[in-house]
Parts: sequence; structure tokens; C-alpha cells
Amino acid sequence: MDSRLLAAGLLLWALLAAPAQAATPPRVLFIRGGAGTGGFLEGGADEQLSDIHDPSTAPGNHGYAELAALLASEGFVVEQVIEGPAPAGLPVNLLAIDLSQYDVLVFGSNNASYLAAAVNWVVPYVCSGGSALFISDANWGSGWGDAPSSDQPFLDRFDLVMNQDSGVYVVSRAAGDFVIGGVDHGSHPILAGPDGVVGTADDVNAFDGEGVSPATLTHLFPGVEPVVLAKAKQDIHLNDAPGGGSFKPPGVDDGSLVALEFGAGRVACFFDRNTFFNLNGAGTSLHNWDNAQLARNLFAWLAGAPGPTYGSGCAGSGGFTPVLSLAGCAEPGEPVAIGLTKGLGGAGALLLFGSGAAALPLPNGCTLLTSPLLPVVLGPLPLSGAGPGNGFLVLSGTVPLGTGAVTIYLQGFVLDPGSPGGYAASNGVVLTVP
Repeated sequence: MDSRLLAAGLLLWALLAAPAQAATPPRVLFIRGGAGTGGFLEGGADEQLSDIHDPSTAPGNHGYAELAALLASEGFVVEQVIEGPAPAGLPVNLLAIDLSQYDVLVFGSNNASYLAAAVNWVVPYVCSGGSALFISDANWGSGWGDAPSSDQPFLDRFDLVMNQDSGVYVVSRAAGDFVIGGVDHGSHPILAGPDGVVGTADDVNAFDGEGVSPATLTHLFPGVEPVVLAKAKQDIHLNDAPGGGSFKPPGVDDGSLVALEFGAGRVACFFDRNTFFNLNGAGTSLHNWDNAQLARNLFAWLAGAPGPTYGSGCAGSGGFTPVLSLAGCAEPGEPVAIGLTKGLGGAGALLLFGSGAAALPLPNGCTLLTSPLLPVVLGPLPLSGAGPGNGFLVLSGTVPLGTGAVTIYLQGFVLDPGSPGGYAASNGVVLTVP
């Protein structure tokens, strides 16, 4: 069987078989380096790997237990998986993990080599509404390049480069470090808090790092647009050699904090793990500057990725509300499927397309969720199944190669004589081609 047909079939199964999910606490998965793969600069030590279960507050500690506790206090469920031990340092089998159960993946102390199959598992996860955070460090792996090289296959798809470890500095609002190329990013939710208002208690005004790995924008992929939110302030240690790489002065494309919206998901790169150490951590810790508030804001922003659905539908026969779903990542050349479920079996359905989200009341009490409408309507299309709540429709295809960046908003309507006005409506779906 053709691999793309198989992929499309799996997408259809996912749309039809997935149960309705109740609201759950946001979940974070940390990917940790394997035992014996940390601390090459300091003679090798497993505790160098920023373990979320390491509660040490001894001087110079490298623990992340306080970060895990901070996230738990914010309502997150925090988990960890571990790469294989030295000397091989085998990667985590990401394909064996149902990533959809996690809101944020943290590529933390990973230093193993990841293949294209893993990348092709993570990228659609992000595109469909997940988020990923990348943090690098020299003391993860057996040499300067292990940690950034572990991140790079993933970051290639997000138009970013992870650099090697070098530099010690504070990044601050007062010093103008949130102004990049004349644009002030200080009101971004990571820096101004979820309220987006500068001058309130959830602001981040300064954070620091010790042995830092800024990220660099590459501008290789139109439509994939990372943003430098906070500048890099010292020479960039490039990951361009198996050992220590070369250096270059920092520019507007180099950031201590970089953020990206990709499809319905989000990605961030942060320049130092030390920022999040326990009390008395090596170089710095959550207790310095506004480091703890930065952690709160950063994870809140990542976990707040909008996902591919929005708004609410209105019920039809039997009290069932149609559900519109999206499976897959709408990248050129990749399969994607739209599913309409929970409708009246045997009824006709319409799919409306628009260029923006909306919330316009309709005469029967439903809400039009996309406007302006595009001159494209699919239907009426017959729903399979019989009876209230059992009707479904699945449309699948492959995004044509060469498709430019575009965002389309969709909503389904079911022609249902048991509904006020003769129709029921679904939630909205955002289909973004990055």
C-alpha cells in the first residue's frame, strides 16, 4: 500500500475513533539525557542532566525539582522520559509515545541523535496544537556539540539553529534587551505575563544565564517566522565543528529567547538551563532576578497554544452537537483530513470556509464562526450512519506542493429538521498551512 494512502487511512481512523476529551490539567513531558551522559566539562556526573526529580539545594546543584514543583503549583502535570545510558546515549523512542496527551514537550537535557522519523512525529504534533521548548547546554553529552546537535533535526523544520554553550549575562527590559531591530517585544505574554500589560505583577523585567546557548533564525522557509523576543548579548558559539565551534558577534537574528507559532502549535528556544535550577544552583537559579516568573509565563504561553478548534456549535436532533475535527499537519505534500461527527445520520452537511474567525449570532440561536466567508461551499454532502448523533463525514487529501502560507477557518452545518431553524452547527476549525 502507498505510504500516503496508509497515512490518510490512519488520519481517518484518528478522527472517527478519538473519544471526546474532558478538560484536563496541562501536561508537560521533559526529555532527559541518559545516565552517564552529563558533565563532560566537570569530569562527568549524572546529576548534571537537570532531572525534575533532583531536589538538591547544595551549592552548585543542577536540579530541576523546584521547577517541577513550580509548574505543579500552576496546575501542570509534569513527567519525564530518559534517553539510553552512556556510551551509546540512545534516543527516546518518540514514536512509541502518544504525544497528543501532552501540551508541552521539553527537549531538556537530551543529547542523543534523533532520526527523521522522530522529527516527522514531533512536527505534526506541534502543527496540530502541541508545543515544544528547546534548551541546550555544553554539559549534556560528551562534547560541546552533542546537545545542540540533538536539537537541530527538529529545529531545522522550525527555521532555527541551536548554538553551543558560551557566555554569562543578564537580559533586562531596562537595558533595552527586549527591543529587536527597533521593535519592542516587551509586551509579549512570555515577558509581560498572560495579561499582556507591562507594569503589572506578572512582568519579567530581567533574567540571567550562565553558560548560554542562544538560538539563531535562519530565514530559510517562507511562512515559518520565529521571532527574537530578547537579544543575545555576547559572541555566539556556533555549532559548526564536532568539538568547540567558531564564534561570531551577536546580531538581530540571535536570541536568548525566541518564540514561534507553527500551525496551531508553538515553539520556544531559551538560552540556558541554569535559569531554572533549584536554590543555590550552579551560576543562577529560579530564585534570581525574575527567573521564576519567566518560567510561569513561558510554560503558560506554550500550553496556551490555540489548537485547531475554536468556538462552540449548537445542538441538533437528540441534543447532539456536531463536532468538526482536523487530523494531520497541513504542510505541502502531507495528508490532512477533516471530519464532521455527532450529526444526524443520513442528513446533508455543508462546509463553510472563511478568511477569519467570527462569532456572529444566527436567527436560530447558532453562531457563525467564520467571516468574511469565502466563495467556496462544500455540500450538501450526505452523512454516513443512521439516527441522531451517529452521522459522520470524513474528507481527506494531500496539501499540494508549492502551496503558500495561508490560514482558513471552517465550520460545518447539518441540515437537521429536528433543530430550530432546520440546521445544527459545529465548532470552528483553523487550518493553517505554515
